[in-house]
Amino acid sequence: MITTPEPSADDTALLTRARTGDASAIAELYEVHRLAAHRLAVLLVGFDDADDLLADAFARVVAQFIAGVGPTTNFHGYLFTTLRNRHRDLQRRGGHEEPASDHPWLLETAVAPSEDMAEDFDSDLAAAALASLPPAWQQVIHLLEVEERTVAEAAALLGLRPAAVSSLAYRGREGLRAAYLDQLIKQAPARTSECDWVRQRMSRYVRTTLCASAVARFDSHLPTCTTCAPLLGHLRQVNGRFRFLRLRSTTADQQLAG
Repeated sequence: MITTPEPSADDTALLTRARTGDASAIAELYEVHRLAAHRLAVLLVGFDDADDLLADAFARVVAQFIAGVGPTTNFHGYLFTTLRNRHRDLQRRGGHEEPASDHPWLLETAVAPSEDMAEDFDSDLAAAALASLPPAWQQVIHLLEVEERTVAEAAALLGLRPAAVSSLAYRGREGLRAAYLDQLIKQAPARTSECDWVRQRMSRYVRTTLCASAVARFDSHLPTCTTCAPLLGHLRQVNGRFRFLRLRSTTADQQLAG
């Protein structure tokens, strides 16, 4: 039987750092608990699929950390619970769902399908958005989403720990969503200096990553502007459709296909 040890002081300190998005703390937590978690994954799905289940579960934990939430103590227990829950979810769905690290690049919460869900999608803008990202993000997105490699495979190719790849993938996907919205914003020139200020921050407003003081200024501008408000509505529609888009490699150039 695999038991859950008492959280150590070192874990508590690492968790505090991890919840700020500290990649080194996240990687250290992964290394400390990897072997025990892998043993549980082997018990749940067998040796051949254990690496994928562990990478999937850890990617979900990393997403919590990057969002500033997740466990504050007992990381071991939190990771084990995530492993069991993910395994249970896959069993309920017949095992047809891919691991989280291989999900569509714009995975969001469930949204009802729409016949015109790709109406606002533009592969040229998506390519420009991808090109605007830091090289490390582009590389990990290419490996996971274009080549459809697992986190473990990408880690081996990049010479990184799986935890670091999971963290890069989360940041890269979020950066790509925001960058695509920024490309749309560039197509609608600002009318005033205040409009320009708002539009520089509109993608972060839509993605709910804007600080509170900026949100207040943003909200005070919208009711008085006849151009920013409709643009915001359009971005929110596109943001809601991100779930249905996936990065594909269909030509020598990287493109996005619905």
